[in-house]
Amino acid sequence: MALARILRSSALMGGASVATLVAGFVRSKVIAWVAGPAGVGLMGICTGFSGNVSTFAGWGLGTSGVRVIAGAEESARPGKIAAVRALGRLLAWLGAALTLLLFWPVGWLTFASTDYMLDLLIGGLAAPLVIATAMWTAILQAHGRLKQLAFTQVATAVGALAVGLPLIAGLGLHGIAPSLLVAAAIPAFFTWRQARALVPPSTIPAERAEVALLVRLGGALMLVGLLSQVAAYAVRLLLIREQGLAAAGNYQAALSIAGSLPGFVFAAMGTDFFPRVAAARNEAEAKSLVEKQIQAGLLLALPLLALLLVMGRECIHLLYKDDPQFDGAIEVLGWMIWGVFLRVVSWPMGFWLLARGSSFAVVLVEGIAALTMGILPWFFVPHYGLAGAGMAFFAGYLAYLVLMLGISRRRAGVLLDRFTLLISLAGAGALWLAKLAAAGLGGGWYGLIPVGAIAFVCGGIYVRVLARERTSVNEV
Repeated sequence: MALARILRSSALMGGASVATLVAGFVRSKVIAWVAGPAGVGLMGICTGFSGNVSTFAGWGLGTSGVRVIAGAEESARPGKIAAVRALGRLLAWLGAALTLLLFWPVGWLTFASTDYMLDLLIGGLAAPLVIATAMWTAILQAHGRLKQLAFTQVATAVGALAVGLPLIAGLGLHGIAPSLLVAAAIPAFFTWRQARALVPPSTIPAERAEVALLVRLGGALMLVGLLSQVAAYAVRLLLIREQGLAAAGNYQAALSIAGSLPGFVFAAMGTDFFPRVAAARNEAEAKSLVEKQIQAGLLLALPLLALLLVMGRECIHLLYKDDPQFDGAIEVLGWMIWGVFLRVVSWPMGFWLLARGSSFAVVLVEGIAALTMGILPWFFVPHYGLAGAGMAFFAGYLAYLVLMLGISRRRAGVLLDRFTLLISLAGAGALWLAKLAAAGLGGGWYGLIPVGAIAFVCGGIYVRVLARERTSVNEV
């Protein structure tokens, strides 16, 4: 049963993501205690800079490599893998060169001073390591090695804390960038070891045609990722210029929580769902996979989304610092949670279009969504304050969903069946009712009551689906 497999893979990656989330929030909490919102803002700037460089120089290899290897016959895979390795090495060196070339002008544009140039350089050097990790991960992912990828996440979380926290505690604000560099180096090492053990280096040369195919596929993916990265960076730049580094820190705090806690659903989409939809035998099978992924994603994400929507203040104070300085992130987080809900529904359609559709259509949809999220804050923030950035985040994913539904209808008739649409509307209604119920109960920790009710229902459905699969297997 496709739904049961999606739930199992999501649970596996979710378990690993818990370690990553805990490590990330422990690091963020230490930064918040040591340096306050300004430290969280600097972390966001360093992460954004290295993310922009790795997205451009990485040329979408982490996704195009999976698509090329997973969709190939067994006999053709060695040549595909050789091409991924050859292009990956070249792109990693390109990432290092771009970091050295761009850190100074980007630092001056962002801070209008030289105060954080060294931090930006050190943080930016994570880019080639991220590209190398994407190369090795593509090989593991295409072979369905979810357990190895989950192990890498856990090892990265533990190692990043063990080495990164002393750097932050000892160096304060200037220990943030080295801790990010360490966090990028650890997964690069582990994925290299695992991919090398799975597919030892061979003498098979990388054919120019295979590399050219990766470049063509990756160009669209790079543009998609870069648009999103640049849009997020533009928002941080606006907030720094308009309201200071602390405001950017509040935005980063909300963005980290909104993106990370439900992140295991999106991790499972990338590691398990995308290779399977790319290798689907026909469009009917691909359509079924998309519908089941949306249903599974909602089932797994709704309890966490309800928790963040209903108890945003408590989550921010718990994960960062119980300090009024972080109250600016609360309203931003509320808008972002609704945006993440739309992402749970729309991203499986995006993966379907990426795996089986038009690269131009993917770029068009992602570009419009990114422009919405990057441009609207320049109009919203002056009128609505920091919350305007959250409104733009929601508007971007609303545009993404509407466009994806339109394109899927044009290409496949109707990609989503009535049941999936009803489940999506029911999920939105459950979140809205949870928000109203929590307000009626007086807010605060009473919000756990509606959250617990949603978790109970979703958990019951989860157990029933897995039990039904076991019954089907026994009958066979």
